[in-house]
Amino acid sequence: MTMGTVLSRFGRLRGDRRGVALIEFAFAVPILAILFVGGYQTMDAVSAYRKVTTTVRTLADLTTQSTSTTQAGAQQFLAASQQVMVPYSTSNAVLRISQVKIDITGKSTIDWSQAVNGTGYAKGSSVTLPVGLVVPGTYLIYAEINYQYLPGIASNMLGPIPLRDTLYMSPRNSASVPCSDCP
Repeated sequence: MTMGTVLSRFGRLRGDRRGVALIEFAFAVPILAILFVGGYQTMDAVSAYRKVTTTVRTLADLTTQSTSTTQAGAQQFLAASQQVMVPYSTSNAVLRISQVKIDITGKSTIDWSQAVNGTGYAKGSSVTLPVGLVVPGTYLIYAEINYQYLPGIASNMLGPIPLRDTLYMSPRNSASVPCSDCP
């Protein structure tokens, strides 16, 4: 092959644009795939956080509707609230419901506490409430959830993402929700 033939073929190849779209597509596919997977994971995490928020709201709502409860009743509130998390697993979610007593001096302490996948607070332990909620001589129901969200894709790279929510509510049908056999 002569030098002129090589230059002629190189010139034709240089002017040929038939493979440009394939090369551009090969560069764009990985970026588009990362954007797609990242968008999916972000929306799934947002959905999990919405479930966390709804779960804590349900837990507080169920408890505040009662005029009294027992340890078994509190566990039923916790179990019912776990169902709100579906389709997300609740094995990595700690749900806790507590009644906070605010004495006449404004000191807030745990009156009773129950949890699932964790432990309740010790009776009499101190609680720091938001300033606007401290009303001497009242009770509040304190619901909380700590959830470890595990991304479906790249979970080894990202690890668990902690999602947490809390809610304070006043009892609705009585001044407090006493738990007769709660430790």
